[in-house]
Amino acid sequence: MSDKKPVSMTTDQAQSGISQELRNNIYSALLSYGGIRNIESTLDEVLRREGFKDELRRYITYLFRSGQATSAEQARDLAMEKIREAMQSSKTNGTTNGTNGTSNGTVDGSEDYNLRIPHEAIKAGTRSVQEELDKVCDITCEDE
Repeated sequence: MSDKKPVSMTTDQAQSGISQELRNNIYSALLSYGGIRNIESTLDEVLRREGFKDELRRYITYLFRSGQATSAEQARDLAMEKIREAMQSSKTNGTTNGTNGTSNGTVDGSEDYNLRIPHEAIKAGTRSVQEELDKVCDITCEDE
C-alpha cells in the first residue's frame, strides 16, 4: 500500500458522527486492504483462546436440545440476547465473580452459560481496529 491513505478526515470528523459517504469509504478501504479480514482473524483467535467460542457452541447446542430454538435464526437471536444480558450484568455488577455461570441455578439451565465477551477480546479487538484504521485513514489536526 502506498503512503497516501485512501481516506482523510479531520479530528473533528473523527470525534463526531461521520457521514454515510465517509463511513462507506472507510469500509471500502478496510475491505480492499485486508483490514476487515485482519480484525476478524484477531477476534476469532482471541475468542477461541479465551474459551468463548466453545461456550457459545455449548449454549447453542443446549438451545436446540432443549427445544428453545428450532432454527439457526432463533438460536442466533437467543444467543445475542444472552450475550447482551451478560455484558449488561458485568457493567452493573462492576466485578465478575470468577465463575463460569451463576451459582443460583435456574429451572431451564440457561444460566449455566457464561457468554460475557472476554475483556482480552475487547482489548485485542479495539487494538486491531485502531491498527487497521491507521493504515487507511489519515486524520489531520485542525488549527484552533
